[in-house]
Amino acid sequence: MAAGSVFPDVADHSEHSVAVEYLKLNNIIGGYPDGSFQPDKTINRAEALKIVFLARKLLRGDESISLQKINFPDVKASDWYYPYVQKAFSLNVVQGYTDGSFKPANEITASESLKIIEKTLITNFNEPAVSTSPYSDVSTSAWYAPYVEYAKNRQLIEGRSDNSYMPERKMSRVEFAEAIFRAIYVEQNKLDKYPMSAGWNSCNNYNEGYKIKYPFTWEKVPASDQMIFWKKDVPNGQVSFARVYPNSAVIVVARDENSQKLTLDKYLSTLEYGQDANKQVITLNSMPYASIYIEQTGLQDSYFQMPDGSIVIVYAQVGDGSLSAQLKEEIRYMIGSVRSSAGPENGTENCLIASAAATTTTSATSGSTADLKEQILKMVLVNGKATEALSLLTDEQLFETDSIGIGTGPVDYYFSAALNLTLKIDRNAATILASKEDKISSF
Repeated sequence: MAAGSVFPDVADHSEHSVAVEYLKLNNIIGGYPDGSFQPDKTINRAEALKIVFLARKLLRGDESISLQKINFPDVKASDWYYPYVQKAFSLNVVQGYTDGSFKPANEITASESLKIIEKTLITNFNEPAVSTSPYSDVSTSAWYAPYVEYAKNRQLIEGRSDNSYMPERKMSRVEFAEAIFRAIYVEQNKLDKYPMSAGWNSCNNYNEGYKIKYPFTWEKVPASDQMIFWKKDVPNGQVSFARVYPNSAVIVVARDENSQKLTLDKYLSTLEYGQDANKQVITLNSMPYASIYIEQTGLQDSYFQMPDGSIVIVYAQVGDGSLSAQLKEEIRYMIGSVRSSAGPENGTENCLIASAAATTTTSATSGSTADLKEQILKMVLVNGKATEALSLLTDEQLFETDSIGIGTGPVDYYFSAALNLTLKIDRNAATILASKEDKISSF
């Protein structure tokens, strides 16, 4: 990977920077004439097919495809996207609309994106049976349910804070890049799942002799010589990590000098967890490691014996809500990322500096909240700005949908508790129609 960001509007070490940099360096995506990537801009069907077939070429080289004739009236042989549409049609990736058209300029949705990515890039792809809804807004009977189910199982996608996926939302350039990158990664490395920690930042607490990766959606709160990592359950009104909520999780990392220099086995023998504890002792990351799990409470404690004999302890607890499985998987990757650290390293952040989200939460500065609210209100009635507005929020909650809408399509209502603001959004146009104080759908 490059040492710095390849686009000025994609920050280095940000949530999607690894995916964007990889695709740029492999000539799968490009920027605009001004050098920008415009990550929040939506992507249309023609652009999506070009990107996905460039990714397929990276995986399979110059393969031979038995091309079929296409009869879409809105796709001409002279169009730049004609070869990609023809390939997709020949591989039964796209069929077109009921009126016979392809609509290359239509913005692609999240569900459509998953279909073309999986059917184009995944070797021997088979649609899985869907017996339970993968996300709260994905019905088992929806045409796209198998593609969402497959992507969730292989961790090509992740659910939102309210356990929704918003399958009909318009796909942004950066979201599409992330899904493409993850599909390439699992194919190249022949993995069952994408290792979600691959792009996470590494938090280096060299003062205590360890480093650990954590998800971008989690907050980091330094607490003296200990570290707290917290996934906040915003939809359920959580305001502190002191108690675990249904869709929340918390990790506390502490270090014991182990002055007696006990072995890990002897150290564990001094602790009392009771008969319900499930204990496992192995070697992890070349260090003695023990895991103690109590299913009834969701509590999991991990112990690493560091090279200097000290014990780094990771206390973890997760709620039992609809996001529980995803949060447990994130915790598993966090624990698996623990390494020893002797000092500062390039590419890792200083663990003692709180994350921006945690700083906002703990300080509750009215100025930053007011600035964000003002920025979002400026996007009301600006065509296509809804996706960008939602990306600025960390606690957005889809609480109601008008499926009939205003004639152009469905209308969604989002609420941000931090801003005490409801946004009324035309889903198809990705446009904020109006806003109101409080959580309300009566406009």
